[in-house]
Amino acid sequence: MHRFFPSLTQGLRNSVLVRTGLTMSVLALLSLASIVISTLIAEDISGRANAVNVSGSLRMLSFRTLTEVQQPAKRLQALDTMKIFERRLLGLERFIVAKSASDSPSVIAVHSVLQRWNADIRRLEQDAAMGDSAAVQQMTHEIPDFVEQIDHVVRLIEEELESKARSLRVIQLGLLACIVLISLFTIWMLRWQLVLPLAHLLEAAKTVSQGSFSARVTHVTSDELGQLGRAFNTMVEEIASMYAHLADKVEEKTQELTRTNQSLELLYRISQQLSASDLTLDKVQAILREVENELELGHSMICISENGQMPAHTVTGNLTADEAHALCDRPDCGQCFARAETSLTEQAHRRPMVAVPLGDGDQLRGIMPVLLKADTALPREKARIIETVGHHVSNALLNMRRTEQKHRLAVLEERSVIARELHDSIAQSLSYLRIQVTRLEKCLEQNGDARAITDELKQGLAGAYRELRELIVTFRLRIDERGFNVALQETIAEFSAKLGFPIQLNSSLSGIVLSGNEEMHVIRIIREALSNIERHAEAKSASVHIAIDALHAVTVRITDDGKGFHPHKTPTSHFGVNIMHDRSQILDGRFEIETAPGTGTVVTLQFLPQKVRQIIHEPRST
Repeated sequence: MHRFFPSLTQGLRNSVLVRTGLTMSVLALLSLASIVISTLIAEDISGRANAVNVSGSLRMLSFRTLTEVQQPAKRLQALDTMKIFERRLLGLERFIVAKSASDSPSVIAVHSVLQRWNADIRRLEQDAAMGDSAAVQQMTHEIPDFVEQIDHVVRLIEEELESKARSLRVIQLGLLACIVLISLFTIWMLRWQLVLPLAHLLEAAKTVSQGSFSARVTHVTSDELGQLGRAFNTMVEEIASMYAHLADKVEEKTQELTRTNQSLELLYRISQQLSASDLTLDKVQAILREVENELELGHSMICISENGQMPAHTVTGNLTADEAHALCDRPDCGQCFARAETSLTEQAHRRPMVAVPLGDGDQLRGIMPVLLKADTALPREKARIIETVGHHVSNALLNMRRTEQKHRLAVLEERSVIARELHDSIAQSLSYLRIQVTRLEKCLEQNGDARAITDELKQGLAGAYRELRELIVTFRLRIDERGFNVALQETIAEFSAKLGFPIQLNSSLSGIVLSGNEEMHVIRIIREALSNIERHAEAKSASVHIAIDALHAVTVRITDDGKGFHPHKTPTSHFGVNIMHDRSQILDGRFEIETAPGTGTVVTLQFLPQKVRQIIHEPRST
């Protein structure tokens, strides 16, 4: 109990729910009490009304007995009436004693009536019923007084009945008044502690929703709505504080986005410039100078270590002599390369410069030292931009190196082709002429006829001259941006003019793309075959047919209706067939010549393009 009452008191003080529940409980108890009391009193009243009826019957039975004893014929019936009277009187006495207090007037009065009945009236009525005239005469005087005494009992019962009814009305009115007062108190309490605080809270919420953060809730007690009001006021204050700083945050985010956009634009321009095909070291230096100006950095340079050898050599840079001397104070460059292994943010704390690593993969091949200005910090955003620039520069340098290597390989390949062409044509012709000169010398020493030898020398020189001109034309042959088909059509037009009749062309190479090397070898094989037709075939028609099958294999077929030749009896001074065969081997293809004297010639080249071979040989992903 000691724990319950402080908890109840605290609940009444701090909780609207507890207060409302308590008032509703009191109302329920009062209603229940009203029902119970009304039921009890109604039951008691109901019994007393029956007692009044019994009392009235006693009066009637008294006068009935008097009437019956006065009539001799009914005197025996009077005895039965007396029994009924006595039974009802005893029942009335028991009821009044049970319902009323022992000292109540009704109990005293009914006892008096019963006592008089037992002492006088019953004996007197019995005597009168037996025919005693004196008893009848006395009964005539006693019965009215006895009935008056019974009426007194009835009046007392009625008075008690009216008292009970008045008590019931008073109790009902009292309980009703309590219920009404408690209901009014509950309504008042709910209005002031629930409805009005909720209305104020709703109004304040609407005010805040319209952008005004000056609204506050006044109901800040310790109950639920008071706690809600304090929380609402705290929330509004925090929102007002956040809203007050919102403009600054928006401005800050706007500036941050602007800087980010500028950084992205810078990186985009740099990536575009560094990915150009005509990139040079001077352009790389110009790009680095642009980065220095945009990021407010000092001068920079690029150092490359070839095959891990130290010291590294400077590729490009705009450091002054004093800056270079102060930066490169160690000949092995180990300090800068070791510095490049840490993050730029850590390097920025150890001024005066940061070293950006350059290279491919995990092997460090170079660094890009960037000087920092004394009054300029290096935020993380700038550090990320510098790292990205270093990555782009690294890729650009690697691409430049690969391009240079490809150029060297192309030059070497071209020189090899020239050497092979000279060896297969001019060198062979010169060897043949040298043999003829030796024969001529021996013929002159022996005073023989040298005309046949000189004629062969003239023919050999003419052939060598033609071979030389053909080689010059071949080496000058280029396939420009117009593509392979345009170069092929120009070749067909050139030899059509030389042969004096149009060469038929049927090409379906538009659906496949050959590499530049493959296009050049195909053009040269076609030119070599057409050149042989021009010099040796004496043909009247020729055609070039290029087809692609379902497996993307390319078939080139050059036909003519000339005189043909024996494929195993090629003159020693003719090298065109060997050259075409060698080119077909370079293409990893199959080369065939179908000819015979007087039947014309069919030259066939069939190969699979390199790109198709790469796709076929690539491992399939599972």
